Amino acid sequence: MKFEVSRSAAVQTIIVPCFTQSLPELAQTIEVLRHATLQPYMGERGAVTWFYSTNGQPDLLLVGLGGAEQFQQACIRDGAGNAGRALYKDKRMTALVSFEALQCPPSSELPGLLPDLLAAWVEGTLLGTYMFEHYKSVKSERLDLDIYFDYESSAALEDAIKLGQARAESTMWARDLTNEPPNYLRPRDLAERTVQRFAGTAVQVSVYEGEELRKRGFTGVIAVGKGSIHPPVFMELRYCTDPSKPLVALIGKGITFDTGGISLKRDNDISDMRMDMAGAAGVLGALDVLVRTSAAANVVVLVPSAENNPSDRSMLPGEVIRYANGVTIQVGNTDSEGRLILADALVYAHSLGAKKVVDMATLTYSVVGALGTSIAGIFGNDSFVKGLTAAGEPFGEKVWQLPLVDEYERYLASDYADASNISSGNGGGAIMAALFLRKFVHPSLEWAHIDMNGPKDCSSAKGQLTAGATGWGVRLLAEYLTTTH
Repeated sequence: MKFEVSRSAAVQTIIVPCFTQSLPELAQTIEVLRHATLQPYMGERGAVTWFYSTNGQPDLLLVGLGGAEQFQQACIRDGAGNAGRALYKDKRMTALVSFEALQCPPSSELPGLLPDLLAAWVEGTLLGTYMFEHYKSVKSERLDLDIYFDYESSAALEDAIKLGQARAESTMWARDLTNEPPNYLRPRDLAERTVQRFAGTAVQVSVYEGEELRKRGFTGVIAVGKGSIHPPVFMELRYCTDPSKPLVALIGKGITFDTGGISLKRDNDISDMRMDMAGAAGVLGALDVLVRTSAAANVVVLVPSAENNPSDRSMLPGEVIRYANGVTIQVGNTDSEGRLILADALVYAHSLGAKKVVDMATLTYSVVGALGTSIAGIFGNDSFVKGLTAAGEPFGEKVWQLPLVDEYERYLASDYADASNISSGNGGGAIMAALFLRKFVHPSLEWAHIDMNGPKDCSSAKGQLTAGATGWGVRLLAEYLTTTH
């Protein structure tokens, strides 16, 4: 797919994103719409409507964005995704996008800067037409698609296209990793793909395994991964192009498949447990954005990765794990393994001198019950959480702050260790997991925990999302690090 800024391109289709309020004006100003009956639903968010020309002129694709008063840049991204799929379905090869209908009323300024709109459209189109077909014998047939923007070319607009492409490509890489079948993505495979991805860049990659895990005190990773014939790893990736900035650690849960271990899962279909490393894919994708855009940052990405399998070597319920910070944990249930490996990374982040830490994980089903499948739960320092929340809004990567309830700590008590990895109480599972992680966060750190189990995947294509992994969190984290931090 190619994107270009050009007023002179000859195309098959003109794409007009519009608000519901724009429809009456469009009926008067666009030739192909003069004799058409425009219905209010055509301007609603998610609507795409074809109007076919009868005089040899380009056809028109009307893309609804909803009401102008509710406009967010995520509307552009979703509209672009819907439009991209419509173009492919109709076997179009060329299209021209104009944002003029977004001036509502017509004399007003376009919402946001034009470069932001272009970047968002490029990003949404690529993400909305993403497909994971690596293992299909017969792949979908698609024509080459060229999309033009109806403006005079400028350096700012060309840079916007490149930015949109970079964000989308990094997010699609995260989707690829998360969608991979578990027999093609063991912990070492994840490490190898990461090393390959960042080869020749400013990123320094270290992969720890075997005895090195023990030397560095990664006891949680060792305990969770010891039941599988595919050994665990711990990745450390450093990207420091601006050492004057305080070090930020991004931590991603990298469980490449979760059977539950000895506490075996009971669901009929657990194939989506290959996505239990979506947090790792998210932080790696965010780093990829920083590299692709040559961002000035001081970041370390930590990915503890293991496969949680039952065997005669597996971690057993009742085992006690002693962590590098001295805290001891009794394993109440081996299916609450994600928090055990994240604990290693949280302790390690402080030892590296990090000032801020974000951990991201598909940690609980509880958060899905609370917030559904479109919103992630976030816990932590209020000011830090506020910045991360704002960073995700333009991309539709929404988070909602949940409370760290101190009195719930008693439900993590253990008779044999400092704490248990499961709660003895009822409900509040996402809160209990966050309280567990807090035990490994040094008091000097600004910390945020994101439980993104809900939005990690999507059941069907809608807007900028397609069926399967979403690559959630890539753009939220990258945006925070480039604009807020």
